Amino acid sequence: MSDSATSDIATAEIKELLERFRQSPSVLEKALDGVTEEESKFSPAPGKWTIREIVRHVADTEFLAGVRLRQMIAEDRPDLAMFDQDKWAVSLKYNDSDPRDALLDFGVLREMNTTMLAGVPPEAYDREGIHAKRGVTTLRFWVDLFAKHIDKHAQQILVAREAFAKRAR
Repeated sequence: MSDSATSDIATAEIKELLERFRQSPSVLEKALDGVTEEESKFSPAPGKWTIREIVRHVADTEFLAGVRLRQMIAEDRPDLAMFDQDKWAVSLKYNDSDPRDALLDFGVLREMNTTMLAGVPPEAYDREGIHAKRGVTTLRFWVDLFAKHIDKHAQQILVAREAFAKRAR
């Protein structure tokens, strides 16, 4: 395969990855469609987050994602920021946040990150960063992980909503 053909494949793969990344707010929005205030405050089991906590976590994670992605683009093999999501949830009072406000925050941050990522060349997706738990990772890895992160939490919201509906019967 020629270098040009390989480059075209890489470019197509990155476009597909970016499209999945870009669409994440609509995935989350669909999971939240029609959620009530009471439902948003419901914990499906001891130690499980409420919908409010999940959506605020997603927004705050996107804030951190932006830092990590930018570090990897701008710096050579940077150490990537870590955070304790459970401490953030308690200290930042995630359960007091409105899930629709958190969704809006997430959407703005994801759009900023998508625009930034769309402006870098395909080879930038092979740039590396060092994460304390995951080791050496690439920009491509993180973009994919952050897209999947939303799918995971959208499913978690649906499970919480189902548990709420069963409890209310």
